[in-house]
Amino acid sequence: MRRTTAWLGAAIVLLSLAGPAAAAAATLEARVGYFFPASEDFRDIYKGGLSFGADLTVPVWKSLCAWVGLDYFNKTGELTYTQEPTTLRVLPLFAGLKLQPSSGNVRPYAAAAAGYFLFKESSAIGTASGQELGLLAQAGLLVKIKGRTFIDFHGRYTSCVHTVTDPEAFSVQLGGFQGGIGLALRF
Repeated sequence: MRRTTAWLGAAIVLLSLAGPAAAAAATLEARVGYFFPASEDFRDIYKGGLSFGADLTVPVWKSLCAWVGLDYFNKTGELTYTQEPTTLRVLPLFAGLKLQPSSGNVRPYAAAAAGYFLFKESSAIGTASGQELGLLAQAGLLVKIKGRTFIDFHGRYTSCVHTVTDPEAFSVQLGGFQGGIGLALRF
């Protein structure tokens, strides 16, 4: 609970630093992408799949922006040995900084953030859930389509390692690569 409170507090501080004038130039985006897990074990069970998300970008100073958002990945796969169904849900919440020009019809950008990953896996052998801290890096290209509406073409890498200690110790990488497209509206 403390982690969640600290995480939300950090996001509020980042956004409040921007001030009311910058909030008027905020960008809200909805996106979809294809998630390709970095871990071979993850890929063996769940393959890859669609990921959905939303984020908010608020200018802070010149080309520097505060950036917060969330993603959602939910996939059913098969256990390696028994072939029984298993379902995984991963919800990364993130806050960080984005460098992006404030004008132009084509706006390349780069962003980095800290992430708070919530996850839950359910199968015939049990349920595992938890939360871990991770990192996120993204680069993309915003292309103006009309007025204050943009298409965002982006690539992303997330990293989040969860360590299981019972009954045997092993680590699972919950992150991976993602390519996607988004619809961004600037206020």
